[in-house]
Amino acid sequence: MKRATQKVLLLNPPSDRLYIRDQFCSHVSKGTYYWQPLDLLQISARLNAQGYELSIVDAIAERLSAEETQRRISRFAPDALVFMTGSDSFADDVAFIAEVKRRGVGVAVGIGDILREKGEQLMATHPEIDAYLHDFVNNGLHAFLQGRMDDAANMTVRTATGLRKVEERDSPRTFTIPTPPYEIFPLDRYRMPYNRYHPYATIITSSWCPFGCNFCPFARTSYRVREVADVLRNMEDIRRMGFRQVHMADWTFAVDRKQAEAILRGMIKAKFGFTWSCLSRVDLMDRELMGLMVEAGCDLLELGVESGNQEILDRYEKGITLEQIHDTFRWAHELNISTLATFVLGLPGETREDLQKTLDLALTIEPTFCSFNVASPRMGTELRRQMLADGLIKDDEEGAILDSSRSQPAFSTGQLAAAELQRFRQIAIRKFYLRPSYLLQRLRRISSLVEFQNYASNGLSLIWQSIQSARARRT
Repeated sequence: MKRATQKVLLLNPPSDRLYIRDQFCSHVSKGTYYWQPLDLLQISARLNAQGYELSIVDAIAERLSAEETQRRISRFAPDALVFMTGSDSFADDVAFIAEVKRRGVGVAVGIGDILREKGEQLMATHPEIDAYLHDFVNNGLHAFLQGRMDDAANMTVRTATGLRKVEERDSPRTFTIPTPPYEIFPLDRYRMPYNRYHPYATIITSSWCPFGCNFCPFARTSYRVREVADVLRNMEDIRRMGFRQVHMADWTFAVDRKQAEAILRGMIKAKFGFTWSCLSRVDLMDRELMGLMVEAGCDLLELGVESGNQEILDRYEKGITLEQIHDTFRWAHELNISTLATFVLGLPGETREDLQKTLDLALTIEPTFCSFNVASPRMGTELRRQMLADGLIKDDEEGAILDSSRSQPAFSTGQLAAAELQRFRQIAIRKFYLRPSYLLQRLRRISSLVEFQNYASNGLSLIWQSIQSARARRT
């Protein structure tokens, strides 16, 4: 079949849970939100520019049953399928893909944390997987689909003689990528809990992350920056499509200060008119850079704080100080920029006193939003390797050893039992979010109906989780 008419379907497989599988970091959504799958967006960008006929079936976002998902796939009749998977859902995902292939789809390519960590082992026992991607930004998927295995860079592929891992021949520091075909995605089904407008568009200005946090699957990965002109061209396309809200989904925005400033000044000059959010680190921020971000339209900055104990931050190689945390959130208040602070509770070696220090820090720096996440030995992390070596967790044949939901404890340590950690997390949520002063402040700052709906739905979800957790403790 000629390349220009080859049909490829992008799939987020069905489930009865809100599995978030993208960016090699699978877990279950803590609320009612579900963001755009960055993996599939970036894969679609290249395939679309290369002339493939594309379709997307996001069975999670659209709450599709397995059979309805199969019907959607059959109607499109793809030549090949690219599917997301994860450590939490792999067994169900691969069973679904086996049925897809039984019904006639010729090629299935996977991407996900469990494949990144033990893909060759899994491909040996699951012949329905024809290949998997190591990277969704830079890869040789087009070459693979055309049968050019030598050029299938950043992939592991099945050949007539066995499995073959194809490395990238060179690793340029910069990259470009076409604008994704946002319109083929079910944009009305994606929500982020802090967005002001709907629908929104996702963009990246870099890929991977050079920092060493040992609980993160992106630690010490090959960081690359996107060319400034390419970022601004993508943003111009987004403006032309009418989006008012943008999420920069870089793992860490502004690692390259020169590139970040050039993008921000370009945004200010272009007067794009949309608001945007991003993720970064407190040691990359200063008041001048944050001022530029606000001028360019940034309305929310997500920062990994993780712990209120400097010793814990150092032990897990976060690379930041409590002083930097306090400074950054003070500047955010001065500049009136909303913040989302993320925390990791229950890292091995952490005590009850450490948990309390973390909660005290959250209440002191007063971010706009707090995300209290329980520690999880995610695929591809140094934390996972350490915990396996220490016997705190066990592996199994598939590798899906636990539900790595950011809201449910996955293990106990000598210092903290899983049940105790879960109780503390619920206490932290209530003490932060149910303060009368906080609730009044949030109500006063609501600027759109979408923002109100996000607050209401996710607030009710947190309350429901708290009730369910209390019931579980009583039983």
